Amino acid sequence: MKKIALLVMTALLLLVVGGCSGDNDNTITVAGKDITLVTQVVDKGEVGVAIIIAYDEEIVSNELNASDISVFVGNKSRTIKTIYTSEKAEVGKPTDKGKYVVAELNAADENASTLTFDIEKFVNTRSNLDYTVKQNNPISTSNDKEYAPTKALPIDTISSPDVDAFEKVIFKDGSKEMPYRLYTPESEDSAATKKPLVIYLHGSGERGTDNMLQLLGTDGPVTFSNLSVQATTPSYVLAPQIPWDTERNGWFADEHTKTVKKIVDDLMKEHTDIDVSRIYITGVSNGGTGTWKMLAEYPNLFAAAVPIAGYMYDKDASFVMDGTARYMEPNKASASKMRNIPIWTFQAEDDPVNSIKGSLEAVQAIKDSGGKMVKITEYPAGLVAPNPHVSWEKAYNSTQMMSWLMSQHR
Repeated sequence: MKKIALLVMTALLLLVVGGCSGDNDNTITVAGKDITLVTQVVDKGEVGVAIIIAYDEEIVSNELNASDISVFVGNKSRTIKTIYTSEKAEVGKPTDKGKYVVAELNAADENASTLTFDIEKFVNTRSNLDYTVKQNNPISTSNDKEYAPTKALPIDTISSPDVDAFEKVIFKDGSKEMPYRLYTPESEDSAATKKPLVIYLHGSGERGTDNMLQLLGTDGPVTFSNLSVQATTPSYVLAPQIPWDTERNGWFADEHTKTVKKIVDDLMKEHTDIDVSRIYITGVSNGGTGTWKMLAEYPNLFAAAVPIAGYMYDKDASFVMDGTARYMEPNKASASKMRNIPIWTFQAEDDPVNSIKGSLEAVQAIKDSGGKMVKITEYPAGLVAPNPHVSWEKAYNSTQMMSWLMSQHR
């Protein structure tokens, strides 16, 4: 009897263990290595726009709910706009079923930016990347398995398609180096059709040597690499980067503008499909001033220019203060050199960093020298908010400006 009882107990134990094992076979989990943060560069700079979770099993889209997933940056949550499955690890391509779950995030979230501005060093850092993702509820697969809820999982993979579209290059000239990014147009006719070259000069906040910040601080470069522009006007886009300096001289230094000119010369030799009659230049803040400087130094190079929130630099002049803002009075000789270049400058009337007087006086000096192709858009006080300095957020969204620029020929 004892032997029979022992056999019965053993059989029951096996059934229980077997049942638990069966449940475990149907319950699976996802790991942090399966999760990707996707970023995008918008007018305010780089932001986190989506989370993509790779599952081994197929998920049904209509069984998902935004409450199934929580996304955090540090200890602050991000807003999920929509959630869906996809057959590919891509944003904006929902399918009824798929092994990828895409959670699109609200780019307007206060904590959406990947950048933090260091006011003491006056430079951005790409530091807001401490993302975690938590699966709150069980998620069923199409073959009756179930992904169990998880703790908060750190994200190890970051995908930045806007950045990856630009080749990473370091220009060397003797002992001098300058990192730059280059977007090369994908055109079916290859070298058969000449293509413009757009040069973008970043502001003080993007100084460094990482060869990345100049693509992240504003949407200047990606505005021109964007499909909507490339579809109508395939173009090269050059975005050089200058190093951080305590004095915040930035593009004021002659060595930097000379190096950019050498890079352009090399690119025109290497890429014979660059249209030498359609070299455009634009820049923001310190890069806007750098744009004015390049125009004065190489007036025969450019077909048109869009300097934003800058002023005409003069190494022999002193800064003029206008409240909290500053600017330089334009040099008449420099203004005269620009009189035959189409120029459209943009700035907010209440810019607290670089005074609007710098742009207004530059435009007037060019007109006084006989220039008839220069104009300014002055945004009324309060229109560029909350930071009136960032007038490029509106300027690069102007389809009128983009059409005007791309229509100019030297």
